[in-house]
Amino acid sequence: MDIAIRLFAMFRDRVGRRSLSVAFEPGVQPTAIDVLTRLERDYPRLDGLTTGDGEITATVTVLYNGRLVDRNAPADVVLEDGDELALSPPLTGG
Repeated sequence: MDIAIRLFAMFRDRVGRRSLSVAFEPGVQPTAIDVLTRLERDYPRLDGLTTGDGEITATVTVLYNGRLVDRNAPADVVLEDGDELALSPPLTGG
């Protein structure tokens, strides 16, 4: 199972890529928090920028197939093969 990751701004700069793929073993149903935790493990320059205490930090906005992921409940977002997560700095209005 592969999850596509798109990275913007500081996340792209810290990883050195615009996109990547995170693979999970067949039969595993990863959640958004699982993917973010894996990214922090695989890319130490992201450590602490995306997750903390099982939640998404205020330093990142995470979109799942174009929809905003609730920062307080990323474990509720179960991913399927081919899904996409996008990480960007917090979205602000004006």
